[in-house]
Amino acid sequence: MRICHMTTVHRAKDTRIFYRMAQSLARMGFSVVLVAPETFEDSLVEASSWNERIAQTTWRIPRMCLALRAALHEHADIYHFHDPELIPVGLALTLLRPSSAVVYDVHEDYPAMMRVKHWIPPFLRPLVAGLVNIVNTGAGKMLDGIVTADPFVQQDFLRVAPKKTLVFHNFPELSLFCSTARRASDVHADLVYVGGISERAGTFVLLDALALLAREGIYPTVRLAGYTDGQAGWATVHDGICQRGLEKQIEYVGRIPASQVPEWIRSGRIGLVTLQPIAKFLKNIPSKLFEYWACGLPVIVSDLPPIRGFVSHGDNGLLFQATSASELAQAIQQLLEQPARCDAMGNHGQQQVRETWNNDCQVKELIKFYEYIR
Repeated sequence: MRICHMTTVHRAKDTRIFYRMAQSLARMGFSVVLVAPETFEDSLVEASSWNERIAQTTWRIPRMCLALRAALHEHADIYHFHDPELIPVGLALTLLRPSSAVVYDVHEDYPAMMRVKHWIPPFLRPLVAGLVNIVNTGAGKMLDGIVTADPFVQQDFLRVAPKKTLVFHNFPELSLFCSTARRASDVHADLVYVGGISERAGTFVLLDALALLAREGIYPTVRLAGYTDGQAGWATVHDGICQRGLEKQIEYVGRIPASQVPEWIRSGRIGLVTLQPIAKFLKNIPSKLFEYWACGLPVIVSDLPPIRGFVSHGDNGLLFQATSASELAQAIQQLLEQPARCDAMGNHGQQQVRETWNNDCQVKELIKFYEYIR
């Protein structure tokens, strides 16, 4: 089976596209080619010969046309694309390659995302969200398969595509996260976080919690890695840190390569997920949760619907009311004061990842799905 993964928006070595799917499929003996907006070298995954031309094209429609030409060049059995902008390309492929199966991978709750995008004027966001929902629904009806990252987004497609959807969770790769045991010398901070850094990600709830702990004479150290809403977003976060006098407690390094994420996580004692109850996070399951567990860390997590099915309070982590800085502060203090309990929670979470919540199990289901829709 030849499989062509396609993106014109993500990096070629995007964690979900390249590592979790393309490379994992190639390791299992499948022929895999990746159409992406940059060239790359890999011993397992083939880079499309069209990637350089796509990378040099900034206009959306010409870029989509190049992606279609690249896909047609491959004569793949499965075309698996990862961007909403490629829906017209996917529909074209169903006509031009009727013997192939075309799959749309819905990474996020895109309609909900449109309601919080800082670059869309607020008065236009409901309209854009509605249009994206209509396009998604049409894609679900006409394409051969829909893959989502969580069951909550899958629900949006079950009405129009009840027999051709699959949830492919963003679970960690065992070879990357569980291959090295965490040592005491690896730990450089009390708390660690990887992901978006913004108000909607709960960054200011964390800052308020740290300020509350400081009043009690408790000063946890924190390592943050991830992206902000541009320079203006980071300026707002930095001002929040300074206003609360937390400069000496917090280290921020921006984005880090996927290969460095396990080492970064192991540098903390406790993993944080502070997402806020906005529409997007009421559906999406945060991948960082499982990455923390894979590295043996206990977690402190916002009590949101998608998360409750995985976190057993007091067993593999602690839940807190997402908007409550005081509850978060209490949870942090509780785990810092009970290191043995902390270790037990982390070990239990790691065992669950090794047994069930890992990428190896997900890839096997993806292969079955490909075979079913062909």
